[in-house]
Amino acid sequence: MSDYELSAGLRHLVRCTSKLDDVISRVPESAWESPTCCEGWSVRDCASHAIGVLANFRARIIGADLVDVNDGSWAGSSPSESSRYHLARLLEVLPQVKPDEVFSHPLLGEISYEDFFGSLAYDPLIHAWDIADGAEIEHCIDEETASEATEWSGHLVHNVRSDDYVFNPACGDDTLSRLVESTGRTPVRGW
Repeated sequence: MSDYELSAGLRHLVRCTSKLDDVISRVPESAWESPTCCEGWSVRDCASHAIGVLANFRARIIGADLVDVNDGSWAGSSPSESSRYHLARLLEVLPQVKPDEVFSHPLLGEISYEDFFGSLAYDPLIHAWDIADGAEIEHCIDEETASEATEWSGHLVHNVRSDDYVFNPACGDDTLSRLVESTGRTPVRGW
């Protein structure tokens, strides 16, 4: 099965995880320990978490045990190589996904693989933004991908923001900034 034969949700996942890999590949060596907007996480910590998410996406597809995405080990000594490796492993198993098959998720309930991967693709996309912001590099996330992420995952953002969340209109009008802001994030250098 080639990319064009993948379902819409899986194609969206491929785009978002590829954006993550692109950002990680461009982080300058001097920026890995820089802070991100994710409290207590450096650029390396955020990359490690996001790479662990890629590993868990693959684990879900092949029926393996899920991993601890927050153990700090996923970036390894070369986050770029680790990202590329785990993305390639994820992409090689995507053709195994049966998009209409339903499974029970502990937080999302009964959900199809199509909706699961389409919705959760926003996680690597948002972390691509976090990493780019912390490393002070361009995120290169286009408006179309941001819009699609909002359509797929807009209903999930309440799961990642604090209970006392108040929208900050200073984020601007572009779709990506509004999606990022809706998760309760503020850029390291401000809006």
